[in-house]
Amino acid sequence: MSESFAVVNPEDFMKIGGDKPSHLLIEEALIKMGGDGTIGGTFKKEVLKMAGWTGGALTTYASRSQVAAEAFNRVREALEKASDADELKSQLLH
Repeated sequence: MSESFAVVNPEDFMKIGGDKPSHLLIEEALIKMGGDGTIGGTFKKEVLKMAGWTGGALTTYASRSQVAAEAFNRVREALEKASDADELKSQLLH
């Protein structure tokens, strides 16, 4: 993927206002890569779990900000090397 994303820090999940945080841009990229809509949302959740996110559907990233930042940064690094959904998953398995 040609787009590169800024490093995600735990405090990013608690910011209000300003530029769109990197984790939201990463989520958008995952949804797009996974197929938009519900399929893309499901793909995003699957990829974040593969990257180490342990929260459930009702768990906010802010409540587990360190774990969330680590998962998003793993995804960020994998996105830089992957050109499609299968490559992304493969990157996360290594």
